[in-house]
Amino acid sequence: MRILVLSDSHFKKIDMDFSSFDYVIHCGDYGNSKLENGIVVCGNCDIYGEKERMEMIAQRKVYVTHGDLYQVKYGYDRLCYRAMEVGADVCLFGHTHRSDCFYENGILFLNAGAYENGEYAIIEDKEITFYCRDKKVKKIQFEW
Repeated sequence: MRILVLSDSHFKKIDMDFSSFDYVIHCGDYGNSKLENGIVVCGNCDIYGEKERMEMIAQRKVYVTHGDLYQVKYGYDRLCYRAMEVGADVCLFGHTHRSDCFYENGILFLNAGAYENGEYAIIEDKEITFYCRDKKVKKIQFEW
């Protein structure tokens, strides 16, 4: 399984081939990016869409939000509480324009960074890889 995670593309055109991914998830501030068949949430710069979504992906509850509702630029406590409240196994978010990945209370939290800066992440069965301008930046072992 391969999941592409994007956020904060704003007005940068997403120039990627989505055909090799089982899921494409955009965590908000999509601007004029069009993702057909993708999982998309609305960010603070967007007008239309849901602010948060829960998806079942390969027996895991995946909570997707932009992060602005939980003031993630000032800390992750509110987001952690919300992810626990909804029973998430994985929480994908954006808003900070900084990539991050950590575990809290058994939940994986992942921010892919800002696509407008060339950042994105790919989740696979055994690892998570962070990219910047199509170059691998960091790889984390992860068992889906």
